Amino acid sequence: MAVQKKKKSWWMVPLLAGVLIYAAFTFTSQSHEMYILNLEIKQLEQKIAKEEEERLRLLEELDDISSYDNIEKLAREKLGMVKDGERVFVDINK
Repeated sequence: MAVQKKKKSWWMVPLLAGVLIYAAFTFTSQSHEMYILNLEIKQLEQKIAKEEEERLRLLEELDDISSYDNIEKLAREKLGMVKDGERVFVDINK
């Protein structure tokens, strides 16, 4: 009886070896893909953080630019505007 069991299960060893080789190959391949994807995720997270810092900087700059004092300064310097009742003196020696 022991001889018959060995004859019936001879195909189990190559089948099991094939399944194990396939599983190892699949695991290795997927591990490499996961590593690459994790690197990409880290790079994108760094880019997002950098862009968020830039956005906050630009918002602060917008607040500074749109302040009343800054608008008044730009109107005086760039557009030559004056307040009501104000006198402007021009230096003709320049």
